[in-house]
Amino acid sequence: MTPTQRRMAALLADGKPHTRRELHALLWDEQGKLSNICEHLSRLRKIIRPQGEEIVCEIVHRKICYRHVRLLRPS
Repeated sequence: MTPTQRRMAALLADGKPHTRRELHALLWDEQGKLSNICEHLSRLRKIIRPQGEEIVCEIVHRKICYRHVRLLRPS
């Protein structure tokens, strides 16, 4: 994981929804677009999926948020 991905994983580790702005604040370039978090999240998802985990996107109070969840095993 890159340092940015580690910071994002640490923030999301509590399992609570976090806004795009919260994740954007972890990037080294604060002047970049909000959409810059997408690439980091995409690569982070590839790392955690084999472990049965996922980062989901949801709407909370009309804001786009991301949450780290553990997936159920298929029966």
